[in-house]
Amino acid sequence: MARTKFMMHDCAYCHKQTKMERIGEMPSSATENDPIKVWYRCTRCKHSALITIAPVSKEKGDAGVKIDRSTCIEYSQDKVFSVGQAIYHSDWDDVGTVLKKDKMSNGIHSIVVSFEKSGERKLMENVVPEASEELNTQPITQVS
Repeated sequence: MARTKFMMHDCAYCHKQTKMERIGEMPSSATENDPIKVWYRCTRCKHSALITIAPVSKEKGDAGVKIDRSTCIEYSQDKVFSVGQAIYHSDWDDVGTVLKKDKMSNGIHSIVVSFEKSGERKLMENVVPEASEELNTQPITQVS
C-alpha cells in the first residue's frame, strides 16, 4: 500500500477539516484485514491524533453497492437535496449519493456528491434566479 505524507481529516482539536501530516505508524498485526493505526499531526494547530485507517480492498468487484438509475432524482440547481439521497446527473450520465451539504462564503448552498464514474464533486443547490432589477426611468432633475 502506498503511503502518502498528507491526508484531509477532521481535527479533534480545531474542529475543522484540515490537512494532516503523517508522523508515525503503530506496529501492524500479522493479518492483512486488520485496520492500520497511524499518527497524524494537524498542520493548522499541530495537535497529534491516532487515526485508524481501514485496509483497501484489492478486488475489483468490491466497489460497493450500485445505485439503480430508476430510484435516483435528476439533478438540477434549483432543487434541494438531503444527505444520503441518490442523484442522477444527466450531463455526465452518472449516478451518485449526496455525502454532505455546505453553505459557501457567498451564501450559495452546495452539496458534495460521490459519483460512480466521476468521483466526488461539489454541486450547487437551491439556486434561485435573481429577478432583474427594473431601471428607474424617472428623469433626473437638476437642483440649483
